Amino acid sequence: MKTVQIEFSKYELVNFLWPELIEVYGFDKARKIVSQAIDLQKMNGTKNSTMPIIFSGTGGLALIPIQMLEKENFEISYKDNQVLIFNLKRKSFQILNEAN
Repeated sequence: MKTVQIEFSKYELVNFLWPELIEVYGFDKARKIVSQAIDLQKMNGTKNSTMPIIFSGTGGLALIPIQMLEKENFEISYKDNQVLIFNLKRKSFQILNEAN
């Protein structure tokens, strides 16, 4: 397993990555990507310890430790069905609260 360190303080918290994901992949496929990220968390994650991340450029998925966000002083109240969308090229990320 590859470990990558992300310094979130160098990235901007935005609210446009979810609409962009829909624009690139279409609504159904974007929703499926989010669903797969949540499933990944349920199968391989640790509650209140990891969060699923979607790389918006590729649609790839991974799990990250929540401490990576807390360490950067981001105020997050982690909930089930929460996904982080990350765009490396645009140096931005969004936290998506997925409704059931």
